[in-house]
Amino acid sequence: MRIDDLSIDQLLELNRYICQRIDELQDQENLQALSQLRVGLKVTFEGRDGPILGIVTKINRKSVIVLGDDGTKQYKVSPNLLRPLRDVK
Repeated sequence: MRIDDLSIDQLLELNRYICQRIDELQDQENLQALSQLRVGLKVTFEGRDGPILGIVTKINRKSVIVLGDDGTKQYKVSPNLLRPLRDVK
């Protein structure tokens, strides 16, 4: 089957299946990432101007609220974008 031979209806149906599978995989990634997070954990993520450090203050089903290291700004971040910081001894 070639994509050039598909009708609009067939392409729409294929697109629906692809989007559904993408959603399933994103949900799995989020659950995996959420399992490693807890309130109070120091994390880092990539912001517009580079890496941002912060502390997890709230964990939702699809997003995490992070308080910036300056203590004034909050960020709503997808769990799979966060990287926990490990304590260095």
